[in-house]
Amino acid sequence: MAGSMVFLALCAFAFVSAASAADALSVVKVDQCTDGSTKNVKEVRMTHCESLPCNVKLADKPRFEVDFIAERDSDVMRLKVQGQIGQLKPENFPGFKSDACSNMGVECPLVAGKQYTAKSQLTMSPTFPPTQAKAIFKGVDAAGELFCFSVPVKLKQ
Repeated sequence: MAGSMVFLALCAFAFVSAASAADALSVVKVDQCTDGSTKNVKEVRMTHCESLPCNVKLADKPRFEVDFIAERDSDVMRLKVQGQIGQLKPENFPGFKSDACSNMGVECPLVAGKQYTAKSQLTMSPTFPPTQAKAIFKGVDAAGELFCFSVPVKLKQ
């Protein structure tokens, strides 16, 4: 009896640990979109990304956090997320609310030289094709691009 209770407790712990691992934020090594486009990015953390490519199931809701330094004073900031398959043109992530001031915890107006953290999550769609892709993250304000980086992603059923 005691042995089966220990076994059940271990099984429950293993299940919770596996579920927690997918929900844990991991520091991710990102790729620049262009030369110098990540100079203002201090760190990126994502769920479902213990190793590259990030492994995301279509039922998942991956979370991300981006620590960045504001390059200039700005009243607005948007963080756009796009997906790109192969050499096709990147497409905006459907339904993603890009206003970082209202939706991601970024305190606006931005002050040049100050560090900020944008936090959000993506809602995947079961209509997305299972494939290898690239997620592109662009931080922009009224004057232009603040940063741009990409992360390889494997979408799975």
